[in-house]
Amino acid sequence: MKKIKTIFRPAVMAVTLAVILSAGSLLVWAAPQPSTKTPVEITADSIDYDSASGLMQATGEVRITQGTAVITAEAAVYNTKSQEGHLTGGVNAVNQDATLTADEVKTYKNNTQLIALGGAVLTNGDSRLSGPTVEYNSETQYALVPANGKIEMNDGTMTANKIEAFIAENRAIGVGSVHIISAVRKLDATADMATYYGQPKGQSKVILSGNARVLQDGNVLTGELLTLRLDEKAAEAQGGRPKLTIISQ
Repeated sequence: MKKIKTIFRPAVMAVTLAVILSAGSLLVWAAPQPSTKTPVEITADSIDYDSASGLMQATGEVRITQGTAVITAEAAVYNTKSQEGHLTGGVNAVNQDATLTADEVKTYKNNTQLIALGGAVLTNGDSRLSGPTVEYNSETQYALVPANGKIEMNDGTMTANKIEAFIAENRAIGVGSVHIISAVRKLDATADMATYYGQPKGQSKVILSGNARVLQDGNVLTGELLTLRLDEKAAEAQGGRPKLTIISQ
């Protein structure tokens, strides 16, 4: 089938790229609104556009380009009136060193909310955020991995049943079976819940609560509420009856 190339101005076609941002060492991501001046170029085996309904459908090796952002998928559907979009079939979005891959991506509520479904992986340089589903709201700057979330960074990883990221506050929360591993910091920590604060350099910390256990440099600290000052390699315990086991000298 002959490949069709179509150019839509952003006022007509506003499917956008999910771009990952970095807040400190916390990996978060956002779906920026398109520029009003930069056109969106779409190529596909077949493109159908109904101006009355505002519905655009593209199928077969779909490629969407706007500036430095490029999205590829097997199919794309977008409604210019409801401003809702749906990309399916090995979605791959790239903008400079930021990428998003997923089986499908949905945008809705005037492009302010985005959901990546099916093995969603978002990267920014050496950092990765992944899970079966990743959701983002650009108005509240809130990101959510509702199940089996994982954050990977140069200095370690965090996994949890659920991960929430509050971008404006430079804060992330892991809930349920939290596990933090850092070979660089010689750290292995577990808890029911962990809150990460990406403070100014040298002041970042993690607060572990509920069955918290920290193994670092061969020493073990357990308690109900533990605070790890990451750059100082220091820990403090509050509440309950904490226990410190010193193994290394």
